[in-house]
Amino acid sequence: MDLKVPIYSIPTSGGKNIDVFVSYDSSGFLPHKKSDFAGMGWSMLAGGRITRTLNRIPDEYQGNPTWMGSSPFDSGVDFHGFLTGVRLNAYSNAQVYDLNSGAGGITGLDWRLGTVENGYEGEPDIFNFNAMGLSGKFVIGNDGNVLVESEDPNIKVDLSGMVSYGGKEFCKPPNQTIVVTDGQGNKYYFGGDFSKYEISYSLPQPGMSKNNWFKGFPYISSFSLSKVEFTNGQTVTFGYVQDTLNSTFCSLATSSSNVMANSKLMNFEGYYQDGARIDDWQNCPGGWVGCGSAISSTSNLSENFVLTKRSLLESITYGTHQIKINYKDVGYPIKHYEGSSSALLFNEYVIDNIQLLDNNHLIQNNVFTYEDLGGTNRRPFLKNITNPVSNKVYGFEYYNTDNLPRYVTKGIDHWGYWNGNDNNQNLAPYDTYNAITGDYTLNNTFRDPNVQKYNVGLLSKIIYPTKGYSVFEYEAPYYGQRVERTSASAFLPILMNNGGAIGGARIKKQYDYSENGGIINNKEYRYTNTLNGTTSSGILMNWPRYIYYIEFNTPTSYQKLMIRSSSNVQQNSLDSYNIGYQKVYEIDAGKGITEYDFTSYVDYPDIMTPDAGNLREYNNMGSPSPLNLYKNFKNLYGIDRTILRGKLKTKTIYSEGSTNPLNKTEFTYNDNIDYNPNNTKDNNNYVSFNHLSGAWVQGYKKYMNSSSIKKKTVTDFFNNAPIKTTTEYLYDNNIHLNLTKEKTEYSSGDIYETKYQYTNDILHGSPNHPASMVPPYAFLVNFFSKDLLGIPLVVSNYKNNKFLNRTQTLYEFTQNNDIYNITRPRKKLYYTEEKNVISQPMITLPDTNYGSVEVSYDQYDDKGNILQYTTKDGVSTVIIWGYNKTQPIAKIENAKLENIGQSLIDSIVNASNTDALLTPNADETTFLSALNTFRNSLATYQVSTYTYDPLIGVRSITPPSGIRESYLYDSANRLEKVVDANGNILKEMKYNYKN
Repeated sequence: MDLKVPIYSIPTSGGKNIDVFVSYDSSGFLPHKKSDFAGMGWSMLAGGRITRTLNRIPDEYQGNPTWMGSSPFDSGVDFHGFLTGVRLNAYSNAQVYDLNSGAGGITGLDWRLGTVENGYEGEPDIFNFNAMGLSGKFVIGNDGNVLVESEDPNIKVDLSGMVSYGGKEFCKPPNQTIVVTDGQGNKYYFGGDFSKYEISYSLPQPGMSKNNWFKGFPYISSFSLSKVEFTNGQTVTFGYVQDTLNSTFCSLATSSSNVMANSKLMNFEGYYQDGARIDDWQNCPGGWVGCGSAISSTSNLSENFVLTKRSLLESITYGTHQIKINYKDVGYPIKHYEGSSSALLFNEYVIDNIQLLDNNHLIQNNVFTYEDLGGTNRRPFLKNITNPVSNKVYGFEYYNTDNLPRYVTKGIDHWGYWNGNDNNQNLAPYDTYNAITGDYTLNNTFRDPNVQKYNVGLLSKIIYPTKGYSVFEYEAPYYGQRVERTSASAFLPILMNNGGAIGGARIKKQYDYSENGGIINNKEYRYTNTLNGTTSSGILMNWPRYIYYIEFNTPTSYQKLMIRSSSNVQQNSLDSYNIGYQKVYEIDAGKGITEYDFTSYVDYPDIMTPDAGNLREYNNMGSPSPLNLYKNFKNLYGIDRTILRGKLKTKTIYSEGSTNPLNKTEFTYNDNIDYNPNNTKDNNNYVSFNHLSGAWVQGYKKYMNSSSIKKKTVTDFFNNAPIKTTTEYLYDNNIHLNLTKEKTEYSSGDIYETKYQYTNDILHGSPNHPASMVPPYAFLVNFFSKDLLGIPLVVSNYKNNKFLNRTQTLYEFTQNNDIYNITRPRKKLYYTEEKNVISQPMITLPDTNYGSVEVSYDQYDDKGNILQYTTKDGVSTVIIWGYNKTQPIAKIENAKLENIGQSLIDSIVNASNTDALLTPNADETTFLSALNTFRNSLATYQVSTYTYDPLIGVRSITPPSGIRESYLYDSANRLEKVVDANGNILKEMKYNYKN
């Protein structure tokens, strides 16, 4: 269920909105999952973040590979992280994939890349980014270049501000900055100082009396968005709560008071690990039978602890506009660990209110209230979001919140969801194990899901400001197939027809009611292969394994080793969903049925050949048995096809009670390996991992291409007769990965094509020498230097291979001491003939002499606002910007900027800036008087003037006739009425809410 409650949205001149909203996660109750700052299940989404998936060692870690001590990441030799390593010894991805090429080697009992003196890990971290509509992931390539997977194929990531650092037992790392540039040239800055990181510290025991201090390396798990620079020069900045932590705060034994004083930013939690490495001859006499007897009856739990310094957003600033997020202490702690110490019991913090301001004047305020639910183990649940001025209220209610378990309960299922077995003392269940094959089964264990607890703590009802409301019903998630690793598949992933249930929840029904209680929508969701079938269409992607038993035979010894491992924290359930559905039916009562088909593991399993066989043994421990199980001790991987799964394949609409479709839409997508067969960059867009599993190193490829839509077919059925429209999306350029062509074929047989050209398509001279460009294409130097590579510059349309028309945007060229500045549109051209520059036969370069000027943008101010434009009939219009250059306050038609005295312009601009400092709805007589003087001074022109209350709306519009209309707002800043100069009501708005 995708449920978001909007809080604020501020448009920007950069074409992106600054959005703040809260989002609800209905996937189920995970006892170990902390409530976010908006209460249980709710998260505030604002700004942006880069999160890291750690693979062994942080990429920026600077180790000491020749040191004889241990690594803080339990990696044996103290190797460098991947980024530090490739900065010293970079290779091609082909070299690293070939395990015998010399790119890697053996140091001690470990495998490395690079030299002995500068050895580094073979598995780079994976970074996911999300900020203001931009999303994707990136990874550092084997040659040091960054590979990006995103719907925007022109994204660049700059890691020059990511500093390599090392050592142990220190708390604050050096400043780290990551810069992401999108295809429109906008720059997103992440990190930068300590307030803009989330950092984790592993600790031994909870309690100041237990010699508790940090012994590892400060691991940055996420980088917060600090600034966005738009290509027009505007910026958005993000502020975070500053700390007063000292340089040794993570040595808790001496810094407890300092840590507690910063409790708003701190999180301390424990997690259980069940299992240890056991030598058979010491602990399991009788072989596996002895091991099995021991582990089925004893617990080997240990509690581990993590101190996390959080990054807490408190402000967003854009010009004179600001959003402030204020937090409050809920008044009680939630104990996130098992130990008896109370020295690290931090009180929970939640959002108190979110304010919208302009020039420090409060425009809106949304107040969050909570209810403490759960009984003894209470947690904060979001109850209301209220605008106290307008009495605009969202209300929330929840299921089964009377008796919630402890945060660290061991009563969880295989996926971390609560199953009610709170008295359980183990986490790694033992059932039936075949010591010869390595296969085992899990049936009727204490970790089995409890399908009766699917809706514990979940949202049951949302009441809207209109007083209408929605009610949600859930059910336990079932699956019909699952991906397993068994001896029959050599312990490589295989899809098995084994069904069952897991913990958590999925939406079953949603009822929407009007303010009068009448039902508006009644929707039911079914997750079966057929509408009335019983077999789930779900595929479970992560079937657990807790035990490995391996026998080793060498000429001098015979060992039997067992590893038993589990935790009460299941990261996959925290980060994503466990089941993917191939088919979902949406039944809208009284209206019809929509059938959704999604791509799945059936369509796109991971490609295991040849990567799963690309192995080299680096640590000879004799002859292990079962061999394939030991090879897969940490799983062997193939080419990951996750990006191709979960995409909408078909959408079919039926009327109620009919099996004949009304409409069917079909989609196909580009493969993430051969996304664009014509582009060598695309086909080589992978990083080679050297992954350690058992005594082997595996070389496998991770492709970083996206999977954009390739074809869309829409079929409408009239009297069962199909009318089909097919659109193909082509990405077949050999120099970039942008969309190059859309081709639509209608049922009539007509084919329409639209072709797109970008910077790299029409770049014909040296990108550093404007004089080498055909006039007026010197601006391409600006585009190239500022990474403006994803903006269509030329759009050409064809019908049945015959040219129809072409539109083109020409931009200004600016150069100042060889620094290419912001570039802005200058002309819009329209072509009725397909005429290209003859002197550039190798490319399609439009000859601008054949394009008619539709509009020219003559002048801009330093904020990128248009000051004067001229239409194709030669009429010029001047725009005057006020309110600190954020709003147009005057439009003068059939005039040029040079015709208007600067003193006249300054008079109304200054008056508007003064007006902007006033509170909303303040008297604006002085400003209106200045505008009247301005109009009277330009009596020969058509002049319109405007006044505003920023972030609320327009206050008045005076057209060339001089008859002013005023816009009046209520106390909630909603438009109430429009009146003329005499106070006569021209339009009136009513907002009716049920009492």
